Amino acid sequence: MRLAISNVHVGMTLKTSVSSLEAGIKLTNEHLRLLRFLKVEAIEVDPVERRRFTRNEEQEVCSKIVQYERHYNQWEERIALNPYEALEFVHQLFQTDYPLSAIVAFFTDQPLRKNHVIHHAIYRALIAKSLSKYRGDEHRLQFDYGIASYFADASYAKIRKWSHMRYFTKMERELLYQHPLVSASMLPEDETLRPRVVKLITEHHERLDGSGFPNRLEERELHPASPLFIVADRFCQLTAPRTFRNALTPEEAYFYMWQNEAYDEEALTLLATLLGFFEVGRNVLLSSGVRGTIQHYTPRVEQPIVISEPTQETYDLTRLNEVRIVAFQ
Repeated sequence: MRLAISNVHVGMTLKTSVSSLEAGIKLTNEHLRLLRFLKVEAIEVDPVERRRFTRNEEQEVCSKIVQYERHYNQWEERIALNPYEALEFVHQLFQTDYPLSAIVAFFTDQPLRKNHVIHHAIYRALIAKSLSKYRGDEHRLQFDYGIASYFADASYAKIRKWSHMRYFTKMERELLYQHPLVSASMLPEDETLRPRVVKLITEHHERLDGSGFPNRLEERELHPASPLFIVADRFCQLTAPRTFRNALTPEEAYFYMWQNEAYDEEALTLLATLLGFFEVGRNVLLSSGVRGTIQHYTPRVEQPIVISEPTQETYDLTRLNEVRIVAFQ
């Protein structure tokens, strides 16, 4: 399909070459900035790929989960963390480029597990890598997200007797709140890993409004790479079942975070776009109570043009600051 550049968004596949961009690439924010700089008016694209894992892809991911569980079990036996093992693991995990929709479908279909940390590490790594890629980040940063996810919850192996518990004393909960710092302290002190990895680990439970833990940092105090990793971590937490609550759907998790000023808007928009939440033709509910259908994209995907039902009135959400989509029908 041929779309005006204002209606093109990340994740779409370029069908015909434009300038230095070759046909077949999946568009990132960096590509879109280039196209706008070149004043390209319209391009031929295919929509975002949305599917489930193939049998081979599912087997690949399951084998990586089993492999990571072996590593985690070593930590439970007090064997020291091995950064070279982590580097090789993430290198292998990231060799296949999975669609975000397939990643989410696989991990949200998993049954409730006593030790959720194993699946969470892989799920978070793949989500963070996808968001980072389509944001247009360099490969080194994408890789660091994977390494940080690999080690972020390593300290839980030190307190395995708590990993299956539902209720905690005040003291136990305070110790759990310190787990990002403990995980970072378990890393070797040599220069095998970039300092950015340590920052991502220690800050993955912080929030932009200062409501997170362990240090209650605000946005200006966080490492620039942390907000995306925070979104990936929280999304994975919310969409996977826990012993003390049911899992949210991906849409529910998205709206939960979107309505909260504690999370990065750019990362959330990327997440919703790649999962196809704002697909043209989808029925939506606006905060004003109006029900309608998405008619067109705009440069801000979360603020499309909506046609109300049954009046057929047009709502351009980029011009209505107080009106936004609050649910998908």
